[in-house]
Amino acid sequence: MNRKIGLYGGFFNPLHEGHVHVIESSIKSLNLKKLFILPTYQNPLKANQNLNSINSQLSNIRSKIKEPLVKVSDFEHRYKMKCTYDVLQKIKTKCDLSSFYLIIGLDQLGNFHKWKEYEWILKNISICVIYRPRYDEFIENSTVQKQFSHLFMPNLNSFINCSTPCFHILDNIGVEMSSSELRNS
Repeated sequence: MNRKIGLYGGFFNPLHEGHVHVIESSIKSLNLKKLFILPTYQNPLKANQNLNSINSQLSNIRSKIKEPLVKVSDFEHRYKMKCTYDVLQKIKTKCDLSSFYLIIGLDQLGNFHKWKEYEWILKNISICVIYRPRYDEFIENSTVQKQFSHLFMPNLNSFINCSTPCFHILDNIGVEMSSSELRNS
């Protein structure tokens, strides 16, 4: 298929080597031409954990990511987006979502069924789930995996060549690190 753009959102508070791992492995494995980093405006499933201004956050992320294929965007903040569904709806007004991958961590797969309009998201964009240590139970036990197993592509080449919708767990060696743990240490 002709997907060449990745969308990767999160608080990135702070940005750490696990995020950098996701960025690098997504670009390489999916052969991306562009990866948009979208700092979260507000996550309805978490207390707002970003106390820094968006300009400070963007500056911090940009200073740590030198990959020319990565664009750090204030998109969610500019439009005050509160969830992935709203972000994708806005993008869909200008672009065909079949050109994009939504990139999430394995930890998010376990809660994906709690996302606003998660079924719509699954049916309208291909999702690359990046492996994270400690979340192995989500691979086979997540609600999404059980309800939508027919969309799961076990092989990366099948995933890349499959039309939207589909999802794949990219099982590169993950980085055992979280922003929450860094903030609390």
